[in-house]
Amino acid sequence: MPKTVESVCESFCPHCLRRVPARRISEGGGVYLHRICPQHGDIEKVLIWKNDRVPFDTWIKPRAGACCPSSCNCGESTVFAANAALDADCPYDCGICPKHRQSTCSAIVEVTARCNLRCPVCFADVPEKCADNYDTGIDQIERTLENVRRSAGDCPIQLSGGEPTLRDDLHEIVRRARANGFTHIQINTNGLRIAEDFAYAKALCEAGVTDFFLQFDGVNDDVYRKIRGRELFSIKEAVVRTALELRTAVILVPTLVKGVNDGQIGAILEFAKRWMPTVKGVHFQPMTYLGRYPHSPRNEDRILIPDVLSAIEAQTGGELAIENFIPSACEDPRCSFSALAVLDWNGRLVPATHIDRASVRGDDAADKSIAYIRRHWKYPASGKSEHKVRPEAAEKSEASEIYKIYEDSGLERIRNYSLCISGMAFQDVWNFEIDRLQRCCVHVVAPGFKLIPFCAYYLTGANGQRIREF
Repeated sequence: MPKTVESVCESFCPHCLRRVPARRISEGGGVYLHRICPQHGDIEKVLIWKNDRVPFDTWIKPRAGACCPSSCNCGESTVFAANAALDADCPYDCGICPKHRQSTCSAIVEVTARCNLRCPVCFADVPEKCADNYDTGIDQIERTLENVRRSAGDCPIQLSGGEPTLRDDLHEIVRRARANGFTHIQINTNGLRIAEDFAYAKALCEAGVTDFFLQFDGVNDDVYRKIRGRELFSIKEAVVRTALELRTAVILVPTLVKGVNDGQIGAILEFAKRWMPTVKGVHFQPMTYLGRYPHSPRNEDRILIPDVLSAIEAQTGGELAIENFIPSACEDPRCSFSALAVLDWNGRLVPATHIDRASVRGDDAADKSIAYIRRHWKYPASGKSEHKVRPEAAEKSEASEIYKIYEDSGLERIRNYSLCISGMAFQDVWNFEIDRLQRCCVHVVAPGFKLIPFCAYYLTGANGQRIREF
């Protein structure tokens, strides 16, 4: 079977976490990552892409407006001021260093190590010794927010954990984030307390929460028993109902596990449609093999971006097609995808991706990503639309359908009934590519106020050990 070396890069040995040279090899309709460790020898090839409907070289082609270091030959420019030493050893001493190619489009602030679930697939896997009694002090959180504001500006903030809603003072943290100038504040939550304590949820919304980033794996309890260890679907519905009453947005966040809920992708989108405009997005996250689940997966167990796009097309009956989705202009294109659609009067999603992207101004990819989140991941306010829809800027097929919606009902319908469909494929030690990491724009705030790319912060080896302890 013919093989083609697509490119060379650096990766890790899963067993000793040593940096090792790697090659991306096209073979048999897929792209594989191949490594050899001086200590552990030849490492089994890992499937990182499928070429059948989404060709690797087409998806990753250079895009205008992205950010690269001055040493890159793609013609893009550096916009990021790093906050770590020039000789930092990527990613062992990440902080982040001048080798990093992208600024922050989302900052994750962990406010507690406690959690009220013990999910088998959790990437955060908090040690038992601190899981029951560790919260970050609120004054330290405020200093963290101040430092993020200075280094990353008014980027979206995600309050996470553990389960952040276990803190009784979470509304005060939200209030302080607002006071520090952050205009988009998410709560990353499993929803248990939001569903059960309306007064608590109301206090969060009144303090300034923009959206609930809701763990949402499927539309029946069989899925939750397998992925989360208990029946939770009624809890998820209750969270959305509460958010509707409080006029707060919800982003549904499914963790996709092969053979468990990858057949419910279309059903999840149907659920989102029924709960618009409260549900403003669905953000798919294929399972990542780290944290509480560091075991070596088989290639056939992985769900890749092409798999998700193909499933969306098939399970929506072509309502959304693969061609309606684009890679992010912010992080590495192998990390994510997105599309925007508008719900018409027949309950059908009409693609609007190219129209929306054409309306975004500016040269910096991170700024564009932030603007997209602010515009679409929030409950629609009354009044004039924040941007004009320009059908002529889109492909003809999309423009004509959106233009009809616009003529029949104006901007109100388009603003209220737009849905973001996106996904992010995080890396684990088995498929890790350092050049992908260096384009990461989702950063976790570590102790010492360092911004750490998400996949570096949570990376664990084959034995479950983190690449560095915080």
